[in-house]
Amino acid sequence: MNLRRPKIGLALGGGGARGLSHIGVLKILEAAHVPIDMIAGTSIGALVGGCYALRPDAIELERRVREYIESPAFKNTGLNRFKRPEPAENFFGQVAKYVRERIVINLAHSRLSVVGADRMGRVVEAVLDDRRIEDTKIPLLIVATDLHTGDDCIMREGRIREAALASAAIPGFLPPVKQNGHLLVDGAVTAPVPVRALKDAGMDIIIAVDVGQDIRTQPEAQNIVDIMFRTNSITSHKLKTLLLEAADVIVRPDVGHIHWADFQNIRDLIEEGKRAAHEKLPDILELIREKRPFWMRLFRSGRQREEELQAA
Repeated sequence: MNLRRPKIGLALGGGGARGLSHIGVLKILEAAHVPIDMIAGTSIGALVGGCYALRPDAIELERRVREYIESPAFKNTGLNRFKRPEPAENFFGQVAKYVRERIVINLAHSRLSVVGADRMGRVVEAVLDDRRIEDTKIPLLIVATDLHTGDDCIMREGRIREAALASAAIPGFLPPVKQNGHLLVDGAVTAPVPVRALKDAGMDIIIAVDVGQDIRTQPEAQNIVDIMFRTNSITSHKLKTLLLEAADVIVRPDVGHIHWADFQNIRDLIEEGKRAAHEKLPDILELIREKRPFWMRLFRSGRQREEELQAA
């Protein structure tokens, strides 16, 4: 007989700047008093999720991230240089364009990445406290990809900054991260939205936040490289679709039109996250009610009913 409330997991997917909409989702869930028992994050989802897991305060999270993005320190990272007018479903196509247009081809044979790890390292250090994963107030899973085995690498302990850096190590753009005998790259390679990690951890309800682009909006291929990376986009999309089948609720902020490097668009990204989460809030609350044990449904107070209705 089930005598406890359902455990709720939140899966935050990767997508560069589009992942700032995760903050809006967190603000709505927090305001509606939706309990989060575990967070799993990939790439920027690991960064945002890690910040929130350490300090579960969405307003403070927004303040901290916005303050950093508007600071000279963020501009000095040079990430805005990678903003291009051409849409790209994932980082890999964008990196290919950068390599093709700006870097002598021989350089690609002698280096592991377009830029050094220090650039992303400065972002991670500015946003994430130097703590351990096991010290977070909300249990946290950070997902990367093992370049040797091709498997997910789910980090449950260790330095949170190191784990987040590995999870965001976009192949070709940032160098792989060596950690505990593994060579790690972006978790989006195998887990664009880390639903499976939460399922394996025993969560009863999984809320997935997908900030990827709709591949149907992609332009016509102009050359061989475009075709190669278009096929990679299709493969990634199919994988993500398959993984999302295990989620109970999927929140999809409409942010596909925003470039992955457009961090200056933080206000619109957060607002869209809020809108998308508010739209799904009735489904989330109903699912929680359905999975509560009978005695909790029977005796929950009239005040709780009123609060849930107001939040929805």
